[in-house]
Order: sequence, then C-alpha cells, then structure tokens
Amino acid sequence: MLKGFQSAVNLRKWDLGRCPTLLAVSGGADSVALARLFALSGWPFAIAHVNFGLRGAESLADEAFVRALGEELGVDVFVETVDLSGYRKQNGLSVQMAARELRYAFFYRLMKERGFCKLATAHHANDNLEHFFLYLYRNNLAVAMRGIWMEQGDVIRPLLGFTKQALKSFLETGGWQWREDRSNAETGYLRNKIRHYLLPGMDDFALEFFGLCEQQQRLQKGEEDQEAALWNAHCRETRQGWWMPWAYRELVKREGLYARLMSLGFSKSMVDQALHASQVGKYFDGTAQRLWVGRRGWMITPKSLTSPAAKVFEWRDGAEMVWGGYRLVLKKVEDKSNLTSWLNDPETYVFGMGVEKKNWVLRGWVNGDVMTGWGGVEKKVSDWFVDEKVELFVKPFVPLLVGGEGVLCAVGVRRSNLYPIDSEVGSFWALRWEVF
Repeated sequence: MLKGFQSAVNLRKWDLGRCPTLLAVSGGADSVALARLFALSGWPFAIAHVNFGLRGAESLADEAFVRALGEELGVDVFVETVDLSGYRKQNGLSVQMAARELRYAFFYRLMKERGFCKLATAHHANDNLEHFFLYLYRNNLAVAMRGIWMEQGDVIRPLLGFTKQALKSFLETGGWQWREDRSNAETGYLRNKIRHYLLPGMDDFALEFFGLCEQQQRLQKGEEDQEAALWNAHCRETRQGWWMPWAYRELVKREGLYARLMSLGFSKSMVDQALHASQVGKYFDGTAQRLWVGRRGWMITPKSLTSPAAKVFEWRDGAEMVWGGYRLVLKKVEDKSNLTSWLNDPETYVFGMGVEKKNWVLRGWVNGDVMTGWGGVEKKVSDWFVDEKVELFVKPFVPLLVGGEGVLCAVGVRRSNLYPIDSEVGSFWALRWEVF
C-alpha cells in the first residue's frame, strides 16, 4: 500500500517533500489512512478538522480522536467549530452544500495564513464511482465521465487509485483505529443510497473506472489549457472585472466557455440566455458578478460596482488624479512647436490658456448632461456615447470634467469646443490619461 501510494504521488510530480501539505481529516478510515501514509512517507504536513456539531458527543469524540492522532504523529492539528445550521439557513443551502462551503473556507484560510502548498483530501476510488452515478442521475454525463479531479489547483486527491476496502485493510494491518460516522449508514441522501445499494461488490470496476477518468481528465486538461490561452490572448481585466470580446467567444469551445463563466458564479442556464440575447445592455446576475451583453462582447463586473464619487479637479501643472479606472495628469506646455504631436496623441486633450481660471469637477455621467462639440453641434452626452459606440455598461465610468460653462470633455470619448488653443498665445494645457 505504501509503495503504491508513493508511486502514485511521484508520478504526479507534486514534490510533497518540499513544502508542507494540509490534510483534511475527519477521523474516518479514509482520512486517517491518508495521514498515516503521509507520516510513513516522511512528508511535512498538518491536519485540519472541522467540527460541525451535528452529532453532539460523537462530534466531540471525533475531534478528540483527530487531536490525539496529530499528537501521535507529531504534527499540528487545526480545528474549526462551525454553526452549520445557522449558516445553512442564512444562505439557503442544503446541509451538504453548507458543510462543503464552510469546510473549504476554513482550509483555504489556513493555507493562506500558514503557507501550505497543497490541500490533500481522502477521496478514493469508491467515491469516484459514487460521483459517476450521482452526476449520471443529474443528467450531467460530461462531469460523470470525467470523475473527481485527481488534481484541481492546489487541491490533490492522492487516494483516488485505491478502494475503501484497501484503505481499511492498510489500517487493520497496522493495528490503527479510526472513527465510524453513523450518519454514513443512513439512506436518506441520494449519495448514501448509491453507496449502499449500487456500489457493494464493485471495487474492481471502481479501479477500472478510475483509469478511464485519468484519460478523460488528461484530455480535458488539454482543452482547459487551450481555453486559458485564448482567455489570456483576448480578454483583459478591467473595473474589477473582465472584458470578453466576441473573438474569445467565437474561438473557445462551448464547454470551455461554460466552465469559465460558471467558475465566475454564473449558472449554465444564464450562459445559454446570454448567448441568445440580442438586446445590447441586457445583463445577468450571478452570485457576485454581473454579465453585461455589449455590442462588441461581454463585460463582467461585480454586482456592487458603482460609479466613483465626484471630485474637485485642481487645475495646475503636474496635477494628477485617479478616478475609477483612469489616471489623469495635467501638464502646462510652454512650447507650441510640438503641438501637432500632442494633438495626434489619442490619449490627450489640449486646451487653451484660461481654462485654469475656472472651477472643474470630475464626475460620472448623469442623465441630461449636454456637451457642445466642434462646429457648434450640441448633443446629450449619452448621444455622443452612442456615436462613439461606448458600451452601455461603460457609460457610468467615463470621467467627465464639468464646470459652470458645461461639460469640458468626456475623457476618452470627446472634448467639447470650450477653450480652444489661442494662436496668439505660446503655451497651452495638455490633459493626458491612462486606463488601468
């Protein structure tokens, strides 16, 4: 058992001897076997245990057992006691989903605070087969055939190639104890029904199925790498979210698009609706993000994102101000000989002297704003946005410089006809900006 375990780990090139691993240990046979195998291998690790308090004295006994195991093995044990019932009611989740969220939140917090490189869980071959039937029942064949990921980011599952009986036999041979959770014998949950009515006697098939899953995961990993390359090539981070142009959507496989957006908190049905949406400006709310349908792509922003507050803009040489995702810098240019280069800079507006004598406020667009362009054409700022094909979801985040005479400019969209450069004056003002 030990040799096979070490071989499986080494084939994955996880290099577990270099950096400590956090082990999720409930006290059951699977996780105790995982801890014993890590200890026998001499790899650095610590134990994390979550006490959900669902079984009263038994839950306390599980915690005590795990603490004693850590003491015996000479490793740190971190325990979190959680209010599962309260969390479940507050978030409208099932017991299993609430427990998973609380459990992994604790694990990831520990990893960040204590510097663990990996999180190891004790999923085994029978769990993998159970996963297959569960998702087959849910009519999700792709996830069913893929199986449980052996490696998923920082999470590793080194026992997937071993059956539960093999793990128990390993512990029995060593004379090592474990805890039995009586709730696992109940058949109220679909998962437990599969475990008790379908899986007995299927250990050989569970191992065979694990081999098939490895092949499927290698294929899917290649597709995910391809999707990631397309994402990095075409999409960019902006306004605490992401801009997804049509080029990305047209090149990526549909499964990759689903996976990417579902990882950002959108359901598959939301993605389907967005794919068929023709109305520009329509949006879909995920768990924390909002997906906007634009003319040239999709924009994903936090649902809580709002336009920044207005700021007084101090007009002086060298003045710099950050507003939203823009950085604006003022420069007084004394020599007009290079005026043409300033005029040709797409991220610069130039103004005549005298503009500095006025008071200006930097703020977002509001309904009713009007700006007069060159040639005396007066339009609502929203119409200028339409002319320049500014996406609806971008409008609140375009900085406007506004004073008593009206809108001086909509940064990156258009400047007004206010304060043109005087040909008789040798200097002028340049307002430059960058988007970050």
